[in-house]
Amino acid sequence: GVFTTDYFGETACLAQSPQLYKQLAVAGDLGGVYEVGPVFRAENSNTRRHLCEFTGLDFEVPIVSHYSEAISIGHGVFKA
Repeated sequence: GVFTTDYFGETACLAQSPQLYKQLAVAGDLGGVYEVGPVFRAENSNTRRHLCEFTGLDFEVPIVSHYSEAISIGHGVFKA
């Protein structure tokens, strides 16, 4: 769903996170769900340490025995 909110004094339309849907897809025996897309956060900051707009990489994968499996997938993405 989409909803409106105040984004630094202007009205913005924000989309709901697909997190729940990705988790349900993995629980339904899908091997993994990957997403690369823009992320916007209403974080009012004047420093370089805070980002309010960035490109996010998100993945949901089943963990068979240890969380290091997910970390290995993340590392593999950046080795290309």
